[in-house]
Amino acid sequence: MISDRAFLLTILEQPDELPPRLVYADWLDEHGETARAEFIRLQCAGDNERRQHGLLHQHGAEWAEPIFRHAYSYRFHRGFIEELTIQARIFLEVGEQLFLEAPIRRLRLIGAHGLIDRLVQMPELRRVRALHLTGCAIGDEGVKSLARASVLADVHTVRLGANAVTDEGVARLIEASNFPHLQALVLRDNLIGDQGAQLLASARGWPRLQCLDLSDNLIGEAAVHALAQSPRWRTLQRLDLSHQFKGHNRAPRPRERASSAILAANNNNGRMI
Repeated sequence: MISDRAFLLTILEQPDELPPRLVYADWLDEHGETARAEFIRLQCAGDNERRQHGLLHQHGAEWAEPIFRHAYSYRFHRGFIEELTIQARIFLEVGEQLFLEAPIRRLRLIGAHGLIDRLVQMPELRRVRALHLTGCAIGDEGVKSLARASVLADVHTVRLGANAVTDEGVARLIEASNFPHLQALVLRDNLIGDQGAQLLASARGWPRLQCLDLSDNLIGEAAVHALAQSPRWRTLQRLDLSHQFKGHNRAPRPRERASSAILAANNNNGRMI
């Protein structure tokens, strides 16, 4: 007899496919779990958000039971928990079990400073498509470890905002040439200057990159132009270079100069900033 666990294992093995989830919904209906079945179908179809919220209000804690006691927050997508925010130390302890309970695709880690080398040894990260490390203070050394991590080869989104990343960290990212499927890279609110921007402008990696966020850094006018006009970024749809030097005393009125360069680059290249 097919068990509930057998369906979940199939979904974990094919996390991007809808048919296994819908087949599971049919099985749930046959076994009297009509609310769970309805919720899976609604989320897979993207229908009736009000009804979805109602079902989550009634049953969400029960459905998330294997996850919620460890998580800071979580979100359901297509009927299952796919998005998880958790303390990095807790993830090191229970991450393997959590990935056996849900098809987690988006992972936000809190307090990862000093733990990156251990985290990138976890094979569960191979299933992650979006990794958020905003505000973890990992610095250039942490970025270096991430860039060399083979478990992140299939990641689509990497968020490294507010991590004290400098030009050296940017160089490490580019040298590693990892993340061949990368579509979005967020490096906002760091310490990246002209050298890092110039390196990015001439980088040959990341052929699928669509979004690059470098706002709130230390990038001057010339480097802003180099990035905005770089022929390397043919796939780029969004380039954010706003608020350069914000909160830093590096030069008089640099924000105004950078902003004018951004506007000119946007008008010339037709890119959304």
